[in-house]
Amino acid sequence: AQAVLCRLRKTANIEDEVAGWTDPAAKPAGRRTSTDSRGSSSNESLRAVQTQGGDVANGNALKPDDDDEVRLAGNALHVDSANVTIFNIFRFAQYRKQWLLVLLLQFGQQLSGINTVFYYSSSVLEKMFSSYISSVLTMMIGVLNVLATASGALIVDRFGRRPLLFSSMASMAVSVVLLGLGLGLKINSLAAVSLYLVVASFAPGYGPVPFLLGTELFDIRASAAGGSWALAANWIGTFIVATAFLPLQNLIGEWVFSIFVVALITCGITFYFYIPETKGRTIEEISQYFK
Repeated sequence: AQAVLCRLRKTANIEDEVAGWTDPAAKPAGRRTSTDSRGSSSNESLRAVQTQGGDVANGNALKPDDDDEVRLAGNALHVDSANVTIFNIFRFAQYRKQWLLVLLLQFGQQLSGINTVFYYSSSVLEKMFSSYISSVLTMMIGVLNVLATASGALIVDRFGRRPLLFSSMASMAVSVVLLGLGLGLKINSLAAVSLYLVVASFAPGYGPVPFLLGTELFDIRASAAGGSWALAANWIGTFIVATAFLPLQNLIGEWVFSIFVVALITCGITFYFYIPETKGRTIEEISQYFK
């Protein structure tokens, strides 16, 4: 009992509280030996707790790897009340699937090629229009992105995360194919229209939904760490795509857009089988899905 109390109080200084539990003077003489034996056993348990979780005798909090709170199974951790951080979230068995899915959601978002549209849309439009008109049309791509994102925020709770995500990815795959064909076949009008189609497909679904799912797949204990990993994966993906796009385009031409299409299809299939619908579901229900 004293060992459990130490864990609850997070300190070993419980002697005053324990002293009031029993009154030895009120016990029959024949039972004092039994009481003393239990007291001795409790003291031994207390000493074991003091040496197990760190320097508990100095009032330090118990370590999160206490046997009752964290159990090691290979390299996996199972938590009851341990702190979940960006450095150990992938070690917790109950968070590992969500962690991998969030990384793929964010990294796959950048592998869809959306930032190549934002980065190089002006150069595509300048082939057909003057610098002034192409600048205006490029600005309109940004406006379209804002409006389409706002529309996604309005309908995501009505239709659900999965329908919005998959419809966005499917229409984006078609739009990227059209963009590659327009650029490869020198059909400038098709390329220009495809730029707007890519943005209109991306913004309502594949743009915001990965960030939304990043907060809903984890419980409150792991949401901060999971969100940090998600943001890091997004920026790493942005850097890789922005750095590699032009060298790849110079190497294989407009076939570079086939990489984005393959990434969209691969990620879409993975998400279809592993990402649950979180609309209207509690944290407990979502956590149960991954067990």
